[in-house]
Amino acid sequence: MVCLDSNRANFSTSKENLPHTATTGNLAYVIYTSGSTGRPKGVQIEHRGLLNLVFWHQQAFAVSSLDRVIQVAGVAFDACGWEIWPYLTAGASIHFPDDETRLYPEQLRDWMLSKAITISFLPTPMAEKMLSLNWPPNAALRTLLTGGDQLHQYPSTSHPFEVVNNYGPTENTVVTTSGTVPKRQQACLSPAIGRAIANTQVYVLDSRLQPVPIGITGELYISGESLARGYLHRPDLTTERFIRNPFKKSRGQGAGGKGETEDQSSNCDRLYRTHLGSGVPGD
Repeated sequence: MVCLDSNRANFSTSKENLPHTATTGNLAYVIYTSGSTGRPKGVQIEHRGLLNLVFWHQQAFAVSSLDRVIQVAGVAFDACGWEIWPYLTAGASIHFPDDETRLYPEQLRDWMLSKAITISFLPTPMAEKMLSLNWPPNAALRTLLTGGDQLHQYPSTSHPFEVVNNYGPTENTVVTTSGTVPKRQQACLSPAIGRAIANTQVYVLDSRLQPVPIGITGELYISGESLARGYLHRPDLTTERFIRNPFKKSRGQGAGGKGETEDQSSNCDRLYRTHLGSGVPGD
């Protein structure tokens, strides 16, 4: 145990940056899934996946040091990192509501208004409750992000902010697809999960790994920079869920006849099988 207060005289300080040898292929963190199967799985996320999430998010939502955001997800939920790193690295301020405030939609709305929050992520159940509330037209909030469950509610034309629905398994670093929800009700249709984020490919395939036609239910598969390394100490499960990507273009046969670069990520060699059935077309 090191006590920083009482042992301060024993520490030497330096203004020089510490040397580091970290690369994009190093582990950023290991986080466990919910364990719905009865055995939680440790998912190994590399720096490349976290960096892809951060850079996509900052560009997609024009994050700047002027933004004021909230952090509500628990540290055992991978969305916690999504709520922190894109903003911390841009110099934005992060605000933490207390436990009571985050439980009650009206209190949370009023707190967000008082703090002039500009961007917020809220899990789907809470986001739907917030969408049922009235918001003043001069609210600072410009983007309400949601995800974690199927979204059933559309924003009202009176809401002064846009709603962005997101989907992504832990195995693909928090977010895989993202899309703005239109401010009009689609008859008998829940809001879509959007399209693949930067450096990510999604496919809707049949049991033979062939793309299905639009409107036909298939299984969702994911490839790209954000794929996890695999499951911690579970090589059998890693092999089962992270399979060879049959759609990867060979070197020298890229789109438009252009050769692909030699520093391609090995993550593009693999597909992650989500076990999620979907009726939306792959992109």
